[in-house]
Amino acid sequence: MSYTVAQNTTFFTAASVLQRVISFGYFIIIARLVGVENTGQYFFAIAFTAIFTVVADFGLNLTLVREAARREKDFEHFANTIFWSKIFFGIFSYGLVVLFANLLGYDTTLRHLIYLSGITMFLDNIHSIFYSLFRARKNLLFEAAGVIMSQFLTLVIGGIALFLKWPLYWLILAYAIPSFCNVIYISTAARLRLGINLNFTWDKSLFKWFISMSVPFALAGIINRLFSYSDSILMSKMLSARELGLWGVPYKINFAFQFIPAALTASIYPAMSTLFVTDKDRIGDLFAKAWQYLLLIVMPIAFGLWAIAEPVIAKLYGKSYLPSVPILQLLLVSLVLSFLSFVTGATLNAINRQKIQTILLAISLVTSVTMNLILLPIFGILGAAITAAISNVILTIGGSIVVRRIVKINWRQIADYSWRIFLSAGVMGVTAYLLVQRISFIIVIPIAGLIYVVFLFFTRALTKDLLLSIVKKTKI
Repeated sequence: MSYTVAQNTTFFTAASVLQRVISFGYFIIIARLVGVENTGQYFFAIAFTAIFTVVADFGLNLTLVREAARREKDFEHFANTIFWSKIFFGIFSYGLVVLFANLLGYDTTLRHLIYLSGITMFLDNIHSIFYSLFRARKNLLFEAAGVIMSQFLTLVIGGIALFLKWPLYWLILAYAIPSFCNVIYISTAARLRLGINLNFTWDKSLFKWFISMSVPFALAGIINRLFSYSDSILMSKMLSARELGLWGVPYKINFAFQFIPAALTASIYPAMSTLFVTDKDRIGDLFAKAWQYLLLIVMPIAFGLWAIAEPVIAKLYGKSYLPSVPILQLLLVSLVLSFLSFVTGATLNAINRQKIQTILLAISLVTSVTMNLILLPIFGILGAAITAAISNVILTIGGSIVVRRIVKINWRQIADYSWRIFLSAGVMGVTAYLLVQRISFIIVIPIAGLIYVVFLFFTRALTKDLLLSIVKKTKI
């Protein structure tokens, strides 16, 4: 059974909200109980292996979604060849994790944490194949359920480890064990609901065909991961474990909201891929609606968090993390831009312009590394935040310019809608900042939310008809 873009976005967003709430709470507990330095090691071990996940995938997931959405009769043939291909890539990537962890000279404890995190990387690489097949069928319901179950199991295992004061390794195993369970769950669902039966078949010609199309995705993925985590790698060699811990908190808060554009692009990417073959003129309309939807959500998050950043950090993580407040506030600029870049990237990939997306990512990566090498010794982690903001400006504006040349989009409509949202979020943010000086941020949050909604109606960024339309589209 397939669902609409709105329905799939609702499924995945709802699941991701719950998953991120659990993950966010889990990280807060870790940060408070294990201290700033241990938090830095824990954060870096996961960040380090995250870079190699794109080598394990090698762009095959995106190609699989696109091609399986266009050729459903070849589902099982695709699944078997990609499965065994990704087993090989997964083993190869794990070898790279071990190799670079040793070449970079990390201490024994950190290396062991990285090795364990690499197991999670391998398992995630496997279950992502089956999620891709469900995405191609425009069905994100099973993936949504898997996301929730995995995170809940992580919380249980990690919570027990923290309560019993087990070694830091268990906090990494709390991800590996649920990932293994996820492989069993989604592969079984694929067999029962999609009729996918795995066997020892591997089509060499099909593999070459997929690889030829996946190389741009792979390069883009590798560059994107380096763009996202190169700052952490540089900080691990140039700054202290304490500074890594201080960086991890605002980064984690910022990352907690990335599920929103990820959920939307997971839905619009296969839809755009299909439209590119059947009705190209509708891609621009889908692009505009996606930007408007994301701006409606990200603007109040950015303005609101900026206003209450200090009490949030102090109350949730402890006063020892207060130096990370300006880092969080600056990273919120990157949050807005990264939301929009998700859509531009998905659009370029869907219309077979993945090479252009790769070039844009490469330019952003070079900018990021260069600026970090200059700014980290001078400003510390604040330099990394400045770099992230400027790099995201390049990526988002560059992507928008390229998409504009290829896809017909009503940019005047987007600009008009953006101004209405900006005004509403700005009023909300200023009000929240003034209120949080006098009352608890917990009370300020719902008040600020109400102010935002009122001003959305006042500026007509949100109307009764639009609300009814959203409700109608998300019904199953």
